[in-house]
Amino acid sequence: MLAKRNCRMGSCGGSAITALDHQALCLKHFLLCCYERLEGLDPRGRKFSAEPVDVVSMRAFVEECSRKALDVSLQSKNLNNLERGRLLDILLWAGELFLLLRAPCLTLAQSLASCEGQLAVRAASQSF
Repeated sequence: MLAKRNCRMGSCGGSAITALDHQALCLKHFLLCCYERLEGLDPRGRKFSAEPVDVVSMRAFVEECSRKALDVSLQSKNLNNLERGRLLDILLWAGELFLLLRAPCLTLAQSLASCEGQLAVRAASQSF
């Protein structure tokens, strides 16, 4: 179905290999979109912010991104090693983010550093 469609990014004329956020993308633009969005979602790269975060949509994108990366890696026959490595990197990064988004100590207004501090306090209190 996607093989007959072109990439929807700018003036790219490449054949779409998958769809992400309901947008047909070639491999190059799929990888770029995944990296950009994962970087934006990763709380380890963000500073403390009191702005609300939509955790549900973040989780949905992380799941879609990892599922599509796996599909592309299994269904594409002409991938070079760099492309395979990037797909694996996206899968691993999405897995890390999925675990971080599921962590009970992450709330909408906490930074990762404060989360680690809470875990250390809990561990110390449990040892008594």
